[in-house]
Amino acid sequence: MKNIVVVGGGFSGISVANKLARKLRRKDAKVILIESKEINIYEPEFVFWGFKNTPQSKFIKPMNKVLSGKVNWLRTTALKIDSEKRIIALANGDTLHYDYIVLATGAKMDEDSVNAYDEDNIHHFYLLDAAKKLQESLKNFKGGTIVISPTTVPYKCPPAPAEFTFVLDKFLRQRNLRDKTTIKYLYPLMRPYPEPRVSEKVQKNFDERGIEFCEFFNYETVDKNNRKIISLEGEEIGYDLLVLIPPHKGQKVIIESGLGDREGFVSADKFTLKVNDHDNMYAIGDCTNLPISKSGAAAHFASAALIKNLILEMKGKEPTKKYNGFTVCFIVTSFRRSLLLVFSYKYPPRKIGLHNLFLYGLFKRSFKIVYFKALIKGYL
Repeated sequence: MKNIVVVGGGFSGISVANKLARKLRRKDAKVILIESKEINIYEPEFVFWGFKNTPQSKFIKPMNKVLSGKVNWLRTTALKIDSEKRIIALANGDTLHYDYIVLATGAKMDEDSVNAYDEDNIHHFYLLDAAKKLQESLKNFKGGTIVISPTTVPYKCPPAPAEFTFVLDKFLRQRNLRDKTTIKYLYPLMRPYPEPRVSEKVQKNFDERGIEFCEFFNYETVDKNNRKIISLEGEEIGYDLLVLIPPHKGQKVIIESGLGDREGFVSADKFTLKVNDHDNMYAIGDCTNLPISKSGAAAHFASAALIKNLILEMKGKEPTKKYNGFTVCFIVTSFRRSLLLVFSYKYPPRKIGLHNLFLYGLFKRSFKIVYFKALIKGYL
């Protein structure tokens, strides 16, 4: 019997473990998931949670509700992976042998390197506790200048900061605070979104709503005493409320195991998902340096190639299944409107629906139902 170990219990790890457990016979393989957290979070909800106090039970589920009973769940953390001996050192003091391993450790929010989130007017929405603090700050906001800025790229869900900005605009209008508030969106490029055609639409929405876009702003630091965000070029922009996307980097186990690049992200073949220069090892999701967005949708579409290739290897065959980079992406423009894009390695983003209430309701606000009922359980 082969040991297939999945390291990391976010969407990527759980869905891959569930799919593998469904496809493989128990007498042929044992699927093991290493994850210390007891819950799974539908993270796209964070964009909205700062504005609407949705009960956490709507977007957070216990792990045993989303993980198949056929998966062996180790409630601990992987500390170090010895890829030569195929041994994983665990936080509980045990070691675990693997025949095949899938790295799905996700990206770490490096809040400490910013040294600013201890302030009551500097927030982000990429973690549960952080999103809750932002929610409280927005509830008490009475007017002033709100600045939205990433610290570095890449970061999870590329449209998220722009989405947050659009929903923020609507939120302030509903509370009769928009005419008392200046919204500034800072970005390191000359346009507010990397892809030109999408950027054109985002910029048009910014112009229509009076959102100020500041191009070529490369974040360096925050002057907390004077409430200013400062760029590498020396530009200073004042704020009353700062929404600062934290730096993303690879998880400690990846760095400690020598499996990451300079930022700690795993180098994997973009077609087969095999980790470069390592046997019997695959990687998926936000932990990789693949040239695709760090998103659950990208991981979902990539998982088919990973699973097929892993099973081929188990049968002594070459991993020939290729992932073409296909994924979908929503850009929310208000509480009830969104733009749906599809793209791949070969094709740039193309619009499917524009401000379509049906698409919005079916695929964005209600998508967490599909997420918990089908996607993460590996049925799709």
